[in-house]
Amino acid sequence: MESEVRIANDITDLIGKTPLLRLGRLYDDAKANVYAKLENFNPMSNKDRPVLNMVRKAMAEGRVGPGIEVVEASSGNTAIAIATFGAVYGFPVRIFMSEVVSLERKRALVAFGAKITLTPGREYTRGARERAIAYCKANPATTFFVNQHGNPENPATHELTTGPELWEQLGGKIDAVVIALGTCGTYDGVTRYLKRMNPALRAVGVEPAGSPVYSGGKQGEHHIYGMGPGLVTEIFRRSSNKPDEILLAEDDVAYEWTRRVAHREGVLVGLTSGAVAWAAGQVAARPEFTGKNVVTFFYDTGERYLSIDGLFPQGDITRVD
Repeated sequence: MESEVRIANDITDLIGKTPLLRLGRLYDDAKANVYAKLENFNPMSNKDRPVLNMVRKAMAEGRVGPGIEVVEASSGNTAIAIATFGAVYGFPVRIFMSEVVSLERKRALVAFGAKITLTPGREYTRGARERAIAYCKANPATTFFVNQHGNPENPATHELTTGPELWEQLGGKIDAVVIALGTCGTYDGVTRYLKRMNPALRAVGVEPAGSPVYSGGKQGEHHIYGMGPGLVTEIFRRSSNKPDEILLAEDDVAYEWTRRVAHREGVLVGLTSGAVAWAAGQVAARPEFTGKNVVTFFYDTGERYLSIDGLFPQGDITRVD
């Protein structure tokens, strides 16, 4: 009998085909069925999908190879994916990132051998990106800028993989999708596919209330690390599927719902996942979604956020001798 357990040739074989979890314990007033795509079941995060595609294309085109440093600006997950593939394919990696990112993310990058350049926290990913671009312009012969915020292969990957997986998993019965607005690669690619299959689909974006740039506001301070880059990305500007609405998540709400996902569903997720879990509940409580299906995403593991002050309590820890 053929084994149901996959044998991978390398870590890239384990990317995608992630499970869907019905959130049956999380909400008290949901009228809809809410599902989370468990992108934290990828080797690192949801960013594994587009980064692998972007890197492989650059390698095929000869833009990544011996002596070429792969450079990106990232708050964490894209950076970790690039560093992972740097280890697999043998290219050097340099990441520009805001100094406010969690300690776990910095240490993960170092563990994979990446070099990190920290940028001012008040500028978020926008400032890191500006410096990454300047670095590559100063070293054009020896660098490749991944450009996750503008690279069309980012949303294309989600259109080709994540969207079809969701459609198959729910048998085409998807009425709303709730997605964080970061690079907008997941948002654009998934909605591009799902709206083609179901034009009536409601597409809901989520961003930090403290920095509502996609809603037309100004960059401001927020602590929902992993979303809200502080700029409106090229991917979002090009997208033909702008959100039907954008919900603004407060910091304390994202923190509360990150803890709630752990306590009620037994899944340890990051802050962006907490924010969209809250937003999906807001949509699912509406009478017009009674009996319908709402889909959101758990993007990464909460183990990369354990050092963030105020997120997870110290708990009841005792010692005996």
